[in-house]
Amino acid sequence: MAATKGDSNVRRSTVLRAAGVVGAAGVVAYAWWATGLQPFTTSAYVAVGLPVAGLAVVAVVGRPGSRFADGAAMDARGVGRLQLRSTFPWVVLLLLAVGLEVAGLALGGRSAEVPTLSTVIDHALGRHGVRLALFLVWLAVGWAPVARVAVHRRPRAA
Repeated sequence: MAATKGDSNVRRSTVLRAAGVVGAAGVVAYAWWATGLQPFTTSAYVAVGLPVAGLAVVAVVGRPGSRFADGAAMDARGVGRLQLRSTFPWVVLLLLAVGLEVAGLALGGRSAEVPTLSTVIDHALGRHGVRLALFLVWLAVGWAPVARVAVHRRPRAA
């Protein structure tokens, strides 16, 4: 009895799901290892640099001139243009963080009422679990735009 196209799709879906689970476990294991390293050492810099280099390679590789499927504005090189609608939340978040930092520093830097962002993060980074969570969030934030572009670069079936 010959395998049907439906069987092939189910098998492919199962393999992709398993690969995704193994990949996610690998990312969490890597993040656990990387956040356990002594800060400001060569190995810590390499552990942070490897995901950055990997994402840079993924971002650069692809068909030149490809377009987003959702019709995002593109420039002549095929690169998405920044738009106020997509950057506004990040600008607001950045301004709030800078405002909190400036207010805390204006109050002497170690104010109990208005701590600086640095002070809050320093206390939080004392726990390995918090460092792990922040590292995973950092990886996800860095991966999200690259994954979005990579998904839209896939050729469509006719």
